[in-house]
Amino acid sequence: MQTQLINLNQVPTAVFKNLVNQFGATQALNILRSDINSATARSANIVLPYANFATQAARTVNQALRPFPQYQNISTGVQNGDKSGHSAYHAFVVKADRRFSNNFTFQWSYVFSKLMTDSDTYFATSPAGAMDQYNRSLEKSIGQFDRTHNFKFATLYTLPFGKGQRWLNNGFLTYALGGWRLAAIQSYGSGAPLALARNNPLPIFNAVTRPLIDTYEDWRAPIAGDKFDPNVDRFLKPASQFPTQPSADFGNATRYNPKVRSFWGQNENISLAKTFRINESIRIDLRGEAFNLFNRTIFGTGSTNLNAGNFGQVTNQSNDPRQMQMGLKIYW
Repeated sequence: MQTQLINLNQVPTAVFKNLVNQFGATQALNILRSDINSATARSANIVLPYANFATQAARTVNQALRPFPQYQNISTGVQNGDKSGHSAYHAFVVKADRRFSNNFTFQWSYVFSKLMTDSDTYFATSPAGAMDQYNRSLEKSIGQFDRTHNFKFATLYTLPFGKGQRWLNNGFLTYALGGWRLAAIQSYGSGAPLALARNNPLPIFNAVTRPLIDTYEDWRAPIAGDKFDPNVDRFLKPASQFPTQPSADFGNATRYNPKVRSFWGQNENISLAKTFRINESIRIDLRGEAFNLFNRTIFGTGSTNLNAGNFGQVTNQSNDPRQMQMGLKIYW
């Protein structure tokens, strides 16, 4: 799959870890951020990668330690470049389909599935690079768009009134009540898996540094009542209850945690429509529609960055409130 995992100009992991082992975490980070002409760089025996490196704008030690120090970031994903991504999707599908029988048509389905991938989309901008270019296998995890359970119901029912129907075949009511169609689309699905993030402390030009965790269980915070209330409850437990994050090392968390997910998606849309036929060439369609019929509120998950002040606090609604509309269309 097209992706953007390859990061050709990351400081090699072995070089970075050698500095940490030799000088300790704090001093190694200071060395990497220092100017190539500084006493800090000289004391660490950092040499110029080429003669005029010290005169260029980006002349820090970490820039000098890049595989190609004459360049900044090297874009590999655009124009169909990086195709190192992999994806595996397995699903069990049950579908019931009935058409044009006694005014009743439906297509109902249930999908039980699992998505494992290191590349959530085909676009080169997602993901934006591996945590460690030299160990890209760390990117394989449950997919961002994995939904374990997915129910979808599409139903159409023509009301049994009017010409050719069971009741009210003749008279004024034939035209008033006949020909109405009731349609509904309902969808219910598991929430998306969650990903923890943290500010990247590593000056080695890697794309992202994921957090250190001690378990994939119990990330959710307890709730005070019978159901989640964002005015009282947190979605995730406080950042202080996660392990202390290392200043000079990668985290061990996978990209997404399948055991902690956003809230289930629940949505019902309905429409009531009727066609008025004026003559053989002219007809009028009248339609009323409601989206999110029951005005369900699906809360977001809040910030998942451990360094954010509002980490784990829900501040948004992830779906739209109920919307209703009327439409009139003339065909000729």
